[in-house]
Amino acid sequence: MTMNLKKMLFASACVLFAGFAVVAVSSCDDGSTNIKDYVGVQESDPYDPSKPIVISSFTPESGSVGQQVVIYGSNFGNDPELIDLRIGGKKAVVVSVKGDCLYTFIPSKSFTGEIEMSINGSPVVTAPTKFTYQRKMVVGTLCGYKNALDNQGWQEGPFDGPDGVRAAGFAQDGTMQFSPYNHDQLFVVYDWGPGVWLIDLKERYVYNPVPRSMFNNQRLRTVDFIVDPFMYDAFGQLLGRATPEWEATATYNELRWREHLIISVDAGAGSSNWKSDAVYIVDRDQSGEFSSRSRATKLACYQACNGAFVHPNGEIYFNSYTKGEVIRIEMEKYWQSIEEGAEWNPNVQDNAAEAFDILFTIQDSAWEFQIDIHPTGNYAYIVVINRHYILRTDYDWKNKRFLPSYTVAGQINTTGHVDGVGKQARISRPYQGTFVMNDQYVKDGKSDQYDFYFCDNWNHSIRLLTPEGIVKTYAGGNENSHADGSKEGSENGELRDVARFSYPSGIVNDFHIDKITGERTLIFYILEQGNRDVRTITMEEPEDDEMPVEEPVEEPTGE
Repeated sequence: MTMNLKKMLFASACVLFAGFAVVAVSSCDDGSTNIKDYVGVQESDPYDPSKPIVISSFTPESGSVGQQVVIYGSNFGNDPELIDLRIGGKKAVVVSVKGDCLYTFIPSKSFTGEIEMSINGSPVVTAPTKFTYQRKMVVGTLCGYKNALDNQGWQEGPFDGPDGVRAAGFAQDGTMQFSPYNHDQLFVVYDWGPGVWLIDLKERYVYNPVPRSMFNNQRLRTVDFIVDPFMYDAFGQLLGRATPEWEATATYNELRWREHLIISVDAGAGSSNWKSDAVYIVDRDQSGEFSSRSRATKLACYQACNGAFVHPNGEIYFNSYTKGEVIRIEMEKYWQSIEEGAEWNPNVQDNAAEAFDILFTIQDSAWEFQIDIHPTGNYAYIVVINRHYILRTDYDWKNKRFLPSYTVAGQINTTGHVDGVGKQARISRPYQGTFVMNDQYVKDGKSDQYDFYFCDNWNHSIRLLTPEGIVKTYAGGNENSHADGSKEGSENGELRDVARFSYPSGIVNDFHIDKITGERTLIFYILEQGNRDVRTITMEEPEDDEMPVEEPVEEPTGE
């Protein structure tokens, strides 16, 4: 770091601290307040090694990462470079010091809160009380990396390890989806990527089980799962239609055979007579896994499909880029063909009266769009990717179909990054989204209890859309808090001021077990092309090697 940059950062911190100090403290000694009391090296005495260092108090007594804190005591000296300050075992940056007080920021993951100080190699002294660290949702990195030459390629491998060994790739736009019966398995497809990837969260390993060659090497646009209506034994033998009794007692080895991948492919808009591959259904192989040995069946053939999505009641909806059409597949017809051993006709134009229904067109033809269906099935958002807006389509439960759509966020063909209501909001290339239940909505008794979080690709951010149509920025997208003035980056940490993304496209959410509380905690998984990785957003946690080791408890001898 150059001296000029150091001065700039120091000056910025001084300005921030001056404002904080005026409202938080009166002075370090006599009650008067001016900036000389808090910053710089002016008149205070240097550290005296013949005298003890004393930490008497600090303010505020609680906060989260980045919280500004003043520590009071004596014999702190006047040189921040000499001070080794630790909070919760994490090194803290001393911004300024003046004899009997110093100014610092709370470092990330200072969970235990002890304030410890050493000056120029002196013995460590500890504050009489602990700082109460308040955890935040933060951005982290799950797997993947980008080297200096960006030539790491695509590689299966573990999450951890040296470059060339650990998993690499994630270099195209993509979407993600969990296995319904096993949320340790997260499946990913990439636009022009190598095929269907599996991120195994339990094994901490990335696999490429289903190659793109199984889909005629065409563009893979989306991945979803459908659960069929049948029951199976542990070896995949079909036993008939599932009964409530079987569903209540079936093991995972029996249930997993019901899962099928739904893969949409974009074969383009060439002269195919509207019979290009559009949607595939992929069964598990004989060992019960998804692999190159799986059977991939053409479920629908039409033209220029951008995505296929499963409704909670088992219908599939896919689209066509060419005319902006939304098409419904009556999956019960397909399941009946399986039971009867009949051949399935995937051509929409030949089979429209039986299994396919062209519902409506969006207002833009020849533009990419995807559909995200609400967990209740009551409605769906249609994300128009390269026209920068979001539509809503409501579900008609009586007739079992989605209705013509209307705009709820963003302005057609208008980019920007503006939080706001409805058409006043500005979005730049929205991509995959995920619905998250809002506990406050549940407490308030709202009819719609979900927010919609989505990737804002060109704004390098995660946005959210409330049921009322309000668009907010949730994570990333803040160029004002970074020295280079850019929204794009790779930093982990606090959601808005620290963390940055680079072209995120895929997002899903789940729950995992919090390492500190042992409770179920929300976690997002985010696929981003620019950094060639998968990021996470969840509550701050210690690393595995930072977890406290419980001392063994001696059993009573009984004597």
